[in-house]
Amino acid sequence: MTIRRVTILEFAPTADEIWRISQHSRDGYAHYNAENGLVSILDTAHEAKLRPEVLAIYAGGKATNVARVLDRLLPNESDAPQVELVTFLPPPDVSLRELRFLNSISLRPSTPAGIYVQCLQISNLRKVKPRFEIVDELEETGRMQTTRRCIEITLRETSASLNFSPSIVWSQEAADAVMTRIAKVIQGSNLVVIAGAPPVWDIRPAVHLTPYNFYAKIIDVTDPDCLVSVDASGRYLHECLIAKKSPRFIFINTHEFYEAKESWKELGGKKFPGTLLVHDKEGCWVWDGNLPDGQNPFSQTKHFPSLKVPRVYSTIGAGDAMHAGFLKEWIFSEHDKEQLRRAIVYSQVVAAISVSNEKATHGIDIRTVENEFQRVWR
Repeated sequence: MTIRRVTILEFAPTADEIWRISQHSRDGYAHYNAENGLVSILDTAHEAKLRPEVLAIYAGGKATNVARVLDRLLPNESDAPQVELVTFLPPPDVSLRELRFLNSISLRPSTPAGIYVQCLQISNLRKVKPRFEIVDELEETGRMQTTRRCIEITLRETSASLNFSPSIVWSQEAADAVMTRIAKVIQGSNLVVIAGAPPVWDIRPAVHLTPYNFYAKIIDVTDPDCLVSVDASGRYLHECLIAKKSPRFIFINTHEFYEAKESWKELGGKKFPGTLLVHDKEGCWVWDGNLPDGQNPFSQTKHFPSLKVPRVYSTIGAGDAMHAGFLKEWIFSEHDKEQLRRAIVYSQVVAAISVSNEKATHGIDIRTVENEFQRVWR
């Protein structure tokens, strides 16, 4: 199948910031207990103030992470597939005007947080086109959280970190409205990408749309020939496995794989018209055309060992990098019996480059990836 249009769906619009603080008697943290994972912060009531160094500010969310890496891997070809990152945002509190840029990207009226996310996405992406869908029902209220600002504080002396990441919380009305919009947004797509846990909301009795089946419902409304790639776990994954239409690709890590043991017991060994990829630092296990056996889950699988790297700086975002690398190579490789293997090996190269540099996924560039892939593939 020739893929001409790819739609990546982002339901957790995020502004990610990485701060670094040092151990200092006046301007930093007081103590770090590695055994208990406790950080002692200075008492600001006595005029002591944390003075962090801001290392990075960028658009976040797992789907956005996949889009950002894919953006770095896409070739500069005029006939390359159209790739969109579609983000669902709340409406503005006051009347604002839409701003249109020279590259035809529009900054849509939204809340200050929504505009912040849009600006970060526009500045982070060159080949993947951001698209912003303003949904009136996604109101920022005391009961709803429709955007978020995630702050990761790293400790200079230990490389340990603290992460502050609020959950995205919707209402039933918001979920229904977004689902209606999705059916229109993905129409005509050849590949739809979903990554990360969906938002949560209070489930009403007898409703057909819940956080658990939200992804499965999206898969069901895709065009018959549209491929779907999903990075989800737990009950969200189980609902995708029993949906009317199966996802073409499923990405999870080994921890999530073992968490799904009840699913493998219920569905294990059955034919599955897709590919399950389970990854960790040791490599990638692949089931193609069937699901894991509930009794012996790692039977009937093929293992692709991870690439050796001289030093691991950070594994943050490595799974998203692998997902993006796989999709890039799948889209551009020839449709033959080696296509799946090439995509897996390529994804391993991208993940290895991600973990072996200080900038993590931001340190990925297409030239390094292509050179390393050609070396490994030969």
